[in-house]
Formats: sequence, C-alpha cells, structure tokens
Amino acid sequence: MWQLRFIVVMGYIIAMALGIPHYEVPKAKIVVYYPKGFEVSIPHEEGITLFAFHGKLNEEMEGLEAGTWSRDIVKTRNGRWSYHERNAKLRIGDTLYYWTYVIYNGLGYREDNGVFTVREYANYTTDAVEERKHAENGKGGSSSSCGSAGGSTTGTSSGSGNSDTQGGAGIIDVRTDECKPSQSYKNGRQQQCTNQLLFEDNFSGTQLSKDRWTVEERFATKPDQEFALYLNVPEVLQVKNGMVRIYPQLTSSHFQQHNHPLNIKHDIGPRCTGRANSEECVRDGSATTYLSIPPFIAAQFSTKEHFTFQYGRVEIRAKLPRANWVFPQLWLQPVNEKYGVDDYQSGQMRIAFSYVNGTKMHLFGGLIVNANSSWRWEKLCEFPNAQQLDLGNDFHVYTLIWTEEHISVAVDNEVYCNFNPNSHGRLANLNKDELELPNRDLLKKGSKVAPFDQEFYITLGYGIGGVNDFNEGLYDWQPQKPWENTNERAMSTLLKAVEKNFDDWLEFGELLIDYVRVYAI
Repeated sequence: MWQLRFIVVMGYIIAMALGIPHYEVPKAKIVVYYPKGFEVSIPHEEGITLFAFHGKLNEEMEGLEAGTWSRDIVKTRNGRWSYHERNAKLRIGDTLYYWTYVIYNGLGYREDNGVFTVREYANYTTDAVEERKHAENGKGGSSSSCGSAGGSTTGTSSGSGNSDTQGGAGIIDVRTDECKPSQSYKNGRQQQCTNQLLFEDNFSGTQLSKDRWTVEERFATKPDQEFALYLNVPEVLQVKNGMVRIYPQLTSSHFQQHNHPLNIKHDIGPRCTGRANSEECVRDGSATTYLSIPPFIAAQFSTKEHFTFQYGRVEIRAKLPRANWVFPQLWLQPVNEKYGVDDYQSGQMRIAFSYVNGTKMHLFGGLIVNANSSWRWEKLCEFPNAQQLDLGNDFHVYTLIWTEEHISVAVDNEVYCNFNPNSHGRLANLNKDELELPNRDLLKKGSKVAPFDQEFYITLGYGIGGVNDFNEGLYDWQPQKPWENTNERAMSTLLKAVEKNFDDWLEFGELLIDYVRVYAI
C-alpha cells in the first residue's frame, strides 16, 4: 500500500511543479442489483488509462486501505470504466464506503471518502430470475426475500404511526431488515421491496434539480382555470435554506416594460410546457372585452418527465399558505389519461389542499374523479381538527398511501380520509342524484380502484382562484367571495379586490416545501 501512496503523492507534487491543471475524478455511479451484485463506474474521457475501486460494506475505510473489494480496471466497456462485483448481497439500507483512483494523462488522482447507501435495486439479474424459477418449482429459494447480506440497516426512517383501522393502509415504518415483495412500480418497472425509497428531494441546492423536476411555463386552463400564469420567475419560485418557496407576484409587476401588460398578446414561445399554439401557450389580452391574461404569476413543477409511479406512500413536509383565495397544489396526476382527458376523468389525488375562510383554515385530502361541482367533493375529505394544527404557521407531514386495495390520506400520521372499494364500492358505480359518472363504462374496464390503477406523477405548486375549488355554496365565505365562478370577468373581479393591498393580502401567503419522499408499498 505504501507504494500506491508514494505514487499518488509524487504525481501530485509533479503536477504542481509543472503547473499541470488539477483534475477531479468523476463521481462514481453505483448500481445495486437484486438478489446480488453491484457495479461501480465512471464515464470515459480522453486521457484516462486506469480506474481503480476500493470499498467496504457497512464499515468505514481507514485511509487508503485496500478494502474488501479492490480492483484495477484497465479497459473501458460501453464508454465507461466499470467494476462489477457479482457475488455480494447488499440490502436496502446497507452503506458502501469507498475510494476510487484514476490515472489521467499519466498522473494519479483520487476521489476519497465515498459513501453510498442502498435505496433501491436495479433490474433483476440473471441469478434472480433463476432463483425465482427455483422457488416456483419448490426447489428452494424464496420469492419474498431480497438478499441476506450482513450488516446493519441504515435506511431513512419516516417514523412509525398508528395503523388505519378504517380501511386505509396506515403508516409504515421503513426501519426493517426484511424485504417483502412490493406491488409498486417506478417508471414502468416493478419494484422488489416494500419501504424501498423510490424518490427523494430535500431541496438542498439553490435551484430545482432538472433531473427530477420540470418547471411549468404556461397559462392555467381547463378544468379549473385558476387565475394564474405559471412561470419560472426567481422572485416567485425560489430554492434556498433547504426548501422550496413559492410566493406569487402580480403579472403587471413582472411585465413592467408594457404600459398595459394584461391587454397585450403574450406568447410564452418554445419554453412553453403546454400544448403548442394553444391557449396554454398564447393569449391575446386585446382580443376580449374581459380580462383573459391571468393577473397573478405563480409557480408549478412536476416529475412527469422524470419520475412516475404506481402504488406507494408519498410524504411531503410543508407549511401551507394562509391567505384568502389561494391554495397549495400537492397532488398526483395521471401519466396516461386512460379513462378520459377532460375534467380529471383519469383521476387526481390530492395529498393536501387548503384554504382560508374567515379566521379558519380548512384542510382537505383525497380523490377527485371528476372536476364538475356535482362530483368534485364526493371523495374528498376534510380534516376535522385543522385549527389545532396551525397549518399556516407550522410545518406538517402530509401523506398519501396508495395500494391496489385502498387509498388513504394522513397529516402527521393521523389518517382522516379513506377509499376502499371493497367496502365503499367501485368508483365506476358511483352515483349522485341518480346520475352516473360520464366515463363509467371506461372505469368498469379497469381494476377496482380505477382510475387510480395507472402510473401517476407528482405535481407541486400554488393555485389562485379559479372556477371550481372555491364553490359559492360550500361556505358562507368570509370575507365575501369577490367573484362568481360562472362570470367571465371573475379574474378582474379578484384582481380589483386585492391589487391595492397585495402585500397585505399575501403577508402569510408563502408556500414552503421542506422535502418530498416516495416509498414502495
């Protein structure tokens, strides 16, 4: 080992003496397979002639020790320098400590103190397929075990909660050494283990990760037609202090170069995330006698192009906005609108939805099977003790548990909304005032939880007004609701009510999101 240390030190001294630019070893990509094996690799670039990996499982490295696994790689494969370990069995929660070494342009460089915690498995290996065949044929093996490597589990814990005694899934503790078969899918691929972390963002950077999120740039449209223009504006959408902050602006304050910004044509152009050349991307404010350009700029972002899943547990820690006529958008939306494209016919799952009425703040969660007012609230539930939570001032964890058998919603581990088709009936058979859902026949072709039997993606954002969420007949609104949902001048009516005192209106109106996590179920 002293020879390796000597080479590395001498290479560094020579590089400094000759003024050779410093080279940084690329961060290693690590992929863990089920039931055994893992791969460590870096991309090839001109000048690399050797890649070395040294690692230990669940035990920190002592300096430049060789470790349990120690290998020099002298040839590339498919454009990468890759080390394959085929026999090690790593469990969810195991931690791999490692360092890597690269010879670049004749000099040696290291990446030290590497730490990788196993959060998920990649596709089954050939060995896994064979083990499953043996299990099915009664020749040994177990289809309910995901490896038996030694070492302690250090996976993320969500904390345990009370089981749901009314048909929901309950809150599951992820601190477990066992790997039970999962019914969850991630990006079209079935997952191996329950409680496996499928997605996580702690918002630790200074902007949203482009590998996880797409920021919407579009005009709000049907079915809710909220009074918002969604743009990626730094003053509106910020990532700092480990959180996402959304705080709306007046559209007129953003387009100050125009004398009358709500009465001109706005074309978002190629960055528009809506349908090209539609009203999602282009609006002409001079084409109507009423206001057609949304008077407020808000933010919305989603995982649609990056992460989708079917069945799982979603946890979002957030502080909700406390202001009249605004609401948080913490929900799941379908990837493929198999059961209809209009009016949420393919479903929407609301992890948290809230608004202010007078001195009270109301919290809702659950399912939307149709946007129209006659159906909208049929499968949404109101949390009975929202005032005790102080939603607008404190952070809370909002959870949705989604399985093949039932769907439930909780806040701080307290379940308050359940849907169980075995006891509540299939949504395809839902009736209200002797009316049936318009897409009843399509829903009957799905499973018993249809339309919630397809992959969904996460949408987070900030809504203002609109034509569906603030129903005139829902409450005796205090202060009086400024607009009527059916009035074409609704946006201008709300604008007139809040424009002069905009800062006072939104004094406590920021939405803060601390983290988002999705676990296999």
